[in-house]
Amino acid sequence: MNYLNNKVSRILVISTIGSLLFSVSGIFLWIISNSDMVLLDGLYSVISLVISSLSLFTSYMIKKPNRDSFPFGKYIFQPLTIVFNSSILLLCILSLISSANAILNNGRIINANIGLGYGIFSFLGCGLIYLILFKNKSDLIYTEKLQWLLDTCVSFELIIGFAIIFVVKCTSFSWFIPYIDPVLVLMAGVILIFMPIRLLFNNFKEIISMSASDEVQYNLHETIKEMNAKYYIKEEDLRITKIGQMIYIDLQNIVDNTSKIQTIKQTDKYRNEVIEIINKDFNKFSKWLKNSLKNN
Repeated sequence: MNYLNNKVSRILVISTIGSLLFSVSGIFLWIISNSDMVLLDGLYSVISLVISSLSLFTSYMIKKPNRDSFPFGKYIFQPLTIVFNSSILLLCILSLISSANAILNNGRIINANIGLGYGIFSFLGCGLIYLILFKNKSDLIYTEKLQWLLDTCVSFELIIGFAIIFVVKCTSFSWFIPYIDPVLVLMAGVILIFMPIRLLFNNFKEIISMSASDEVQYNLHETIKEMNAKYYIKEEDLRITKIGQMIYIDLQNIVDNTSKIQTIKQTDKYRNEVIEIINKDFNKFSKWLKNSLKNN
């Protein structure tokens, strides 16, 4: 787990530096180009910078031991950080309002040369960082990956939109040029708004300790069923939740005289076998298993 956290930290440093670069360049070039699409991309990078820094801090906090203050670990920091990522939702809403207002007020004149150049630079840079993050499976990195993937898509949209300006400016459709930038902002806002909504919903479930995902539930239920068949346990009460990189399992087996688990020693043997099996399926997660018996 320490190795994983060290690797996650290195990747988060790359993501933080990338966010800093694109936030500064995006805001600076917005001043020159007058493009709200460039501004949106720059502000998105500003929020990404804050989020990447927070994720880096969270990664550091999780791996730093502090059993006295956090007896059950600091895994709650991870979903809390990801919920904070949903602040992008506010940016999306503001961008939709801004673009609608610009469309209703005859659009805006922009410097398409600068906008197109920034779009190419952003597309290549964001795409490269996404590829660097691609193979890591950490929940923190998943959020970063999603941000960079969406930023790459928005940058590609920016390239296509500004390229259209050069295509139509000598045609009868040149009247549409002032509307291209706000239309691009509107489209980008729609694309970006789904990510924070999804992240907010999924991670809020973890914060309030709702049931783990269907995939986690199914795998663990199947494992327990197989083990209980082996030990002649006909009934069990199984509760599972996931918080960050920790899976909490509360298992109460209901036993009778035919069950092969009656003593504390047998219970420990059963528990160790369960842990060994689920470690293979969830090797990137920490596990907390409480196992108790109840006579039928």
